[in-house]
Amino acid sequence: MSQLEDDCLFTQAEIERALDAMAEQINQHFSALAEPLVVLVIMKGALVTAGALLPRLKPRLLLDYVHASRYRDNKAGVDLHWSHKPSADLTGRTVLLVDDILDEGVTLKAIRDYCLTQGASRVGSAVLVKKRRAQPSLMEADFVALEVPDRFVYGFGMDNNELGRNAPGIYALAD
Repeated sequence: MSQLEDDCLFTQAEIERALDAMAEQINQHFSALAEPLVVLVIMKGALVTAGALLPRLKPRLLLDYVHASRYRDNKAGVDLHWSHKPSADLTGRTVLLVDDILDEGVTLKAIRDYCLTQGASRVGSAVLVKKRRAQPSLMEADFVALEVPDRFVYGFGMDNNELGRNAPGIYALAD
């Protein structure tokens, strides 16, 4: 993996502008919320996105995280592996899931469904990138900062075999 060989899809500045726009949409959508918005960061990939997004959000926030994944060695598995479920009480709460990428939507849907079974009254989702795929995802995100082609991408929190999360942009692996 070399950023010099891979295709830069979005620079740091382009990502920042997209996060500004997404944050404005989120702020408008949740402006009338009386209770704090529960933000669940989906680890590990969304750590960087959340760190950049949270200071842009205006509602009062209660921050927690979830760690669940189907990916091992850059390949999607069948079973969802839970490393950490949210510790916040979700009963009657409005939840915003923050994730790095929406691909097939399996993981995001499973986490959303889990939140609903835990009593969340409403669950929204915000993703840094959505892949443009021939097949539709199992669910759509409510807020999307950027769209990428159906290629393997890394950077800004997304990884390639656990590397490249700190790349200052979003890159697609060279063909």
